[in-house]
Amino acid sequence: MSTMEEIAEKAGVSQATVSRVINGHSGVSERKRKLVMEWARKLDYQPNRTAQSLKNNKSNLIGLIISDISNPYFAEIVHAVEKEAAKNGYNIILCNTENNIQKEKESINTLRSRQVEGILIVPSDKSAPHLKSIKKLNLPFVVITQISDLFASVAVDHAKGGEMVVKHLSDLGHTKIGYIGPLKYAGYTEDKFEGYKSGLKKSNLEFNSEYIIETDGGMPELSSQNAYKKVNQFLNQANSSLATAYFAYNDLAAFEAIKAFEDHNYKVPEDIAIAGFDNTSLAQINRPGLTTISQPIKTIGHVGLNMLFDKINKNKDDENIILEPQLIVRESTLKYRRS
Repeated sequence: MSTMEEIAEKAGVSQATVSRVINGHSGVSERKRKLVMEWARKLDYQPNRTAQSLKNNKSNLIGLIISDISNPYFAEIVHAVEKEAAKNGYNIILCNTENNIQKEKESINTLRSRQVEGILIVPSDKSAPHLKSIKKLNLPFVVITQISDLFASVAVDHAKGGEMVVKHLSDLGHTKIGYIGPLKYAGYTEDKFEGYKSGLKKSNLEFNSEYIIETDGGMPELSSQNAYKKVNQFLNQANSSLATAYFAYNDLAAFEAIKAFEDHNYKVPEDIAIAGFDNTSLAQINRPGLTTISQPIKTIGHVGLNMLFDKINKNKDDENIILEPQLIVRESTLKYRRS
């Protein structure tokens, strides 16, 4: 790896001049600046970012903590954040906690040791004690995909999304509408489940616990992974009360449910309508195409990151931004039109 000393020797200037050029300081003639930059390129000079960060107290690093990178929804969040960070001259250090609170604690400590300027996080439990202790640290922190009482945050209105799904299914004529997913998340009643119940009420439909297929595991991503198992168990019960339409917690759970129903000879959408939540790339690629609630993934990433930059630059206090969901209707809730 080349050094400033080598560049200075080749360019015939002092090391101080090379340092001023590399670090963007003024006081160097245009001729010398071009000469230094030409030799820096020829020698493939790479600045020591660690040394610069210690000197300037600025690492240009952002920590991003995700609960489950295997979920396409979160993978798309990462992509959006990484692209926006690069535009602003920042790099991302990604941590995947697999919804494990201990791994989340370790990830936060690791990121702090790497001198990140701030952290974006999808927390495993937004009220966990270790998050409360972070409030005492001078570390910019923003929660994404969930609304937080502790930190600045950005998320879609999950309850409203649940209401929109139920209204769509009711408008199609369904009166027996079920729910597949967790009923609680980190000790709180799940917002999507609350939206489901509210949607039933607004559509003048009775809530029937027999139409609920509760997934376990506690965490949403784990719940989506065992949706097939739970739907299969439900269908194997002789006295199962089957709804004609189901709202699944997220897209992955919806596809797991479709697989289970079809393994029991129920066709989707001809026999049972299924809707999901997230509008991941899988929702339009798989067949049948999945009716789902679209979360503006790029917007969540961009808004969350810009909120973090504002906190880094001490421009704003904490705020919660709630984005509007959008219903995307595809074949999984509509019978195929045959010509």
